[in-house]
Amino acid sequence: MATQTIAMTSSEFAKAAGVSAASISKLIRDGKLKARKEGGKWMIPQSQLDSEAVRALKGSAKKGMSKPAAGRQAVKAAAASTRPTPISPAPVAPTPAESDSSALASPVLSQPEVQSTEKTFSITEFAAMTYLTEKGVAEWLRSGRIKGIQKENGEWEVLERNLRVADISRLLRK
Repeated sequence: MATQTIAMTSSEFAKAAGVSAASISKLIRDGKLKARKEGGKWMIPQSQLDSEAVRALKGSAKKGMSKPAAGRQAVKAAAASTRPTPISPAPVAPTPAESDSSALASPVLSQPEVQSTEKTFSITEFAAMTYLTEKGVAEWLRSGRIKGIQKENGEWEVLERNLRVADISRLLRK
């Protein structure tokens, strides 16, 4: 009578190991974990929880040794930015009362409409936080789809409140 090994899906295995499912998938692809495909899912023997690859992965996660992607570093740097919001002295169009749907009505805001404590992001920073390109962010600012402040030198600053609008929040990088 053969003993049967208990197998887990990659997500179950990741939970049990205390690491991300993506990390487990990478270990399988790299051949560092023994797994077999069953019904379209990777099945990993429970005995692999004690493997050297999983121990190394746990150790690097605990010590903070894993390196975030360059895009994530840019997003963190942008989120940590607490620059005061520059106010444009240029004439601006009036905007309707702010709501999720009307927040996109006018791209440029006047001084009373912008709170001095509201964070702003450059076009590059905003593009790094979303799945938009810099060109796309600039186009959306010009068309009024997102709100921002245009400085005297013509550069745009994107207001943080855009991140709370449903159309844009779905484009945030996770």
